[in-house]
Amino acid sequence: MAPFGLPKFNPQEGEGAVKQQTILPCIPRGVTEINNIVGVFRDDNTWTYFLGGYPIHSHKTDDRKMFRLVTSQLIESGGCRQVDVIKTFGVSKSSVIRYQNLLREGGSSAFFRPRAVRSGGRILTKEVLAEVQRLLDEHYTRSEISLKLQIKYDTIRKAINDGRLKESKQNSSAATTKSARNVDDTKASEGMGTACTRIEDRVDAVFGFGDGAVTRFEPCLDVPKGGVLCALPALLENGLLHGAESLLGEVSGYYRTLHILLLLAFMSLCRIKTVENLRGHAP
Repeated sequence: MAPFGLPKFNPQEGEGAVKQQTILPCIPRGVTEINNIVGVFRDDNTWTYFLGGYPIHSHKTDDRKMFRLVTSQLIESGGCRQVDVIKTFGVSKSSVIRYQNLLREGGSSAFFRPRAVRSGGRILTKEVLAEVQRLLDEHYTRSEISLKLQIKYDTIRKAINDGRLKESKQNSSAATTKSARNVDDTKASEGMGTACTRIEDRVDAVFGFGDGAVTRFEPCLDVPKGGVLCALPALLENGLLHGAESLLGEVSGYYRTLHILLLLAFMSLCRIKTVENLRGHAP
């Protein structure tokens, strides 16, 4: 027999004919085959990889970094194919390709580099935290603060959850009832009119400050005619606000073109024919 991997002469095929030596499968008993020459033996503590009958790699059962490195090396060296690893270990094709590319670009050390994690302190510095806390104390919502200070909503949420920021009770997610909202609307009438809350924003609008009312989404119970809100996505998809300011002009003040068009759309859905008839409906 010719040496491993070298061609051998076969007299039955004619003079000068050569044929590649066939590699005999020689995987030890109890080893799971990755292909006909590479296998893995798995027990409760260790995974051991075999090339033929010889162990070539070993790592702890829960060492996923070594698993990714070893399987990537086997594929890269030609010991097995991507599909062999996918079928044997039940991993996704995208992850196999990702870690093979990682091996090519960064070598084996790339599998053990600590992940680059962006610290929240780079965004929420002491000064920014103080500004966010001030807005929370003034009963701004998380969404409004995120928009106003150009900070991700999740960054504010995490800071509240881990105690770096404290949210006022008024900003809590407890849903209000219709009767409670009626009381608040009536109290507001003592200043600027029924349901005229958010007085500071309204005053700013009177003097030309700000860009109008920021839309707030609040959890509410027993909302009259609340079902019409489900039509909002369909209205927007059909172009309710498309080109509104360019066609109708920009309205300055607390309420902008956006708010007026939405109000008229909801009036139509609720069969409210005139603006005067709005007096008979809860805000």
